[in-house]
Amino acid sequence: MLLPVRARFAVAVVVVACGSPAKPKPAPPVPVTEMAKTCLDAATGIERGTKGIRAPETSVLGTMRALCTDDAWPAVAIECFAKMGEDDLVSCSGKLETAKRERLFEQLDGGTQDEEALAAIVTKLGTLKVGIAECDRFVSAVASAMSCRGMPLEDRIQLGNDTADFWSLPTDRLSTEAQLRMAAVCGKSLGSLQQRASAAGCMP
Repeated sequence: MLLPVRARFAVAVVVVACGSPAKPKPAPPVPVTEMAKTCLDAATGIERGTKGIRAPETSVLGTMRALCTDDAWPAVAIECFAKMGEDDLVSCSGKLETAKRERLFEQLDGGTQDEEALAAIVTKLGTLKVGIAECDRFVSAVASAMSCRGMPLEDRIQLGNDTADFWSLPTDRLSTEAQLRMAAVCGKSLGSLQQRASAAGCMP
């Protein structure tokens, strides 16, 4: 018995539909996340970022990798060191606990008495906040100047000590007029420091 034309057409459509299932949509791509940085990455960053404060023939790659592993540096510090530039040592080392930070500077400085004093100054300057914008910029510039080998080590130590001792005084109780005077002094001091460091080949 033949089916009517309309019925035969409907059966053909059903057969074709069942015989050719729709292709599934491809799964969306899985986003690629950045791999967590390792102690080797941190050591490489320190090696790259401390060339200005080390003798040219020295390397700290192995020492820093071992120190990072032994002291179990936190991920936030490792991430910072891995990406650090030559002006980031203070900010990255500030992410370490005090004892770990001191061991870091001891290793970088080679253990001489003057260089250990310099490392202690850098640590102190890194945590010093005056509360006056111009003065905080000056303190940051002094901290950066501590790595300027074009300036004599003794001069850097004296500059760092003088800055840390003077600007660690409380400023929150000063009058507005006194704070403005201090801001002006810091601005002049910053200009003089930049000129001095630039002459030594350490700052643009």
